[in-house]
Amino acid sequence: MTQQWRETHKPKETGAQLLERILKQRRQRWEQQKLAEFKEKGKNPPKDWQKKYPEPVEPDTSELQELPEGWVWTSLDMLGDLVSGVTKGNKRKAEIVTREVAYLRVANVQRGYLDLEVIKSIEATEDEIRKFTLESGDILFNEGGDRDKLGRGWVWNGEVENCIHQNHVFRMRPYLTELVPELISHHGNTFGQQWFQTAGKQTTNLASINMGILKRFPLPLAPIEEQGVLFDQLNMELSNIDAQIINVASSLKQTDAQRKNILKSAFSGELVEQDPNDEPASVLLERIKAEREERAKQAKPKRVKKKSSEAKKLMKTLREVLMAENEWIDAQEAFRQCGVSDGTDSDRIEELYAELRRLDKEKILDTKRVGDYDQLKLKSKP
Repeated sequence: MTQQWRETHKPKETGAQLLERILKQRRQRWEQQKLAEFKEKGKNPPKDWQKKYPEPVEPDTSELQELPEGWVWTSLDMLGDLVSGVTKGNKRKAEIVTREVAYLRVANVQRGYLDLEVIKSIEATEDEIRKFTLESGDILFNEGGDRDKLGRGWVWNGEVENCIHQNHVFRMRPYLTELVPELISHHGNTFGQQWFQTAGKQTTNLASINMGILKRFPLPLAPIEEQGVLFDQLNMELSNIDAQIINVASSLKQTDAQRKNILKSAFSGELVEQDPNDEPASVLLERIKAEREERAKQAKPKRVKKKSSEAKKLMKTLREVLMAENEWIDAQEAFRQCGVSDGTDSDRIEELYAELRRLDKEKILDTKRVGDYDQLKLKSKP
């Protein structure tokens, strides 16, 4: 989209030079954060503490396409700070002080836009609120649930004041505010859709990506000036598509109205020339009515009702399902017995996903892989 622009413009710095500047800022922020931690604990920095700096994850470019001149492949870990959010239903000690605050769920973070019609609240500590409060320019990525939710997201622009995010929504905050965050999000929603499905994990009918997968997500980095030009052209193309969608919808509406007019003319006898020898409609209707009344007088055969098998009662928890089964059961079937189907609310899926983790953490869950699916079973008591 910016090929012609590159032919007549030479940016002040290349993508590689921009990346070098970003990585320098990345290291400076880490050092500042570590020094602040030492100061908070009242300790002096130990010798060679800078050597513990975690180098950013390099992207695997072996199967990636060649980029335009001046661009460079990077990873998400190179470009910004990645964090997970607050955990819903986290048990706390009675003395821990919390307060209610708005938070983003997976359902709020759609592919290319934010659905903020319903914003729920959650109890969080002041430290969690400070750590997870969203800032304008933050880029959001969904952990998963269903495969179509993997990595989908959009850019936060301060739509809700003092809003945090839950742990199933990752937040990436660019190290340089000069970067165009929408381009990163568009890349995640297009190229990333297939990449996350390949790299993600499939467990018990649910798909997910973790922090490690997200950090190595490959991103093309263009010079800052070209990013602005690319973003403007992309917005123009998307506006043209929106206009086309509106025009198509208007045409379909007009077509539907025309169809109704044609049907009205047809039933009014206005489409073809009338034959005076045809049977009047009133006589035809009377004859149809008489035939219906005659059929109604005839005895109707009794219908034999088939006894339907009693439907399995939907259970509320995975523990109930596994206790009732007492044998190996497909994970997909276990979730179905808990009420999971197409269109199930994402909060319900997240609730079952959390319960599955609890059972595994309690070491009372056996799992095994059979073909492409997982099977579950509660461990026998010793």
